[in-house]
Amino acid sequence: MSHGDTRDAGLRRVLTAPAGAGVPPARPEFDEAYFTAISNYTGGRYDAYNPPHKIAGYLGEIRRVKPTGILLDVGCAFGRFLAAACAHYACEGLDISRYALGFARDALPRVRLHRAALETYASDRTYDVVTCFDVLEHVPDLDAALRSLRRLVAADGIVALAVPVYDSPPGWVFRIVDRDPTHVHKFSRWKWLTRLREAGLEPVVFKGILRVPLPGYFVHIISAWLRWSSSAIFVICRPTGGAGEIASPGLLWSRLGHSRRIGGVDPFRHAPP
Repeated sequence: MSHGDTRDAGLRRVLTAPAGAGVPPARPEFDEAYFTAISNYTGGRYDAYNPPHKIAGYLGEIRRVKPTGILLDVGCAFGRFLAAACAHYACEGLDISRYALGFARDALPRVRLHRAALETYASDRTYDVVTCFDVLEHVPDLDAALRSLRRLVAADGIVALAVPVYDSPPGWVFRIVDRDPTHVHKFSRWKWLTRLREAGLEPVVFKGILRVPLPGYFVHIISAWLRWSSSAIFVICRPTGGAGEIASPGLLWSRLGHSRRIGGVDPFRHAPP
């Protein structure tokens, strides 16, 4: 079977996955074919695109705001982030992929790992930190996913997430090269911030992410200076009293302003368009 045949067969499996426990019908399965023949990780790129310095960057940003506690990594996949986070947090992981969780369980036998869709996952606890890196763009029912994140985070906890954005020159390029058919939400950064606030998740840190795959090295830089020009964003949110409030640009801009205190840098010198 050729590579093209493998990709086509895998694509049919990914996009027509049967329902399972905790997994709604028509939800992508993210099986072996997804990681090896379909997604942007094909050709063994998963580890290359998730190097230790990328994971350390996420962890450093989170620990500035919430240095300890109980952490749930949504979309934990093979457990790379969890392996690092366990040094600082009591960790659990959540993923829809039976394939990826098999590797994660072998690597992290002492970590509780749950196989379920974010939209339908029911936990008997809330978490001090909920992480969700490059997950939300894949979830068909985004409203349900955001409600679930809001439900899972403790009242004094945080949600940390990363998503691709398509509203800048790097984002335009990424739209051209993005080969992942499960990227169903190709939003602007402003739309992501608004959707978070509507779900009762108040952004308090908002930074851009520079991602460049070079031969032998994956550039991954998180910076406030990149927030309007990157192809991905990093956001930390705190839960608010309720969901459903629609953010005007001026209101959201004003409320985001208090994150200037984080890191001692004023990242909001220029208003958004």
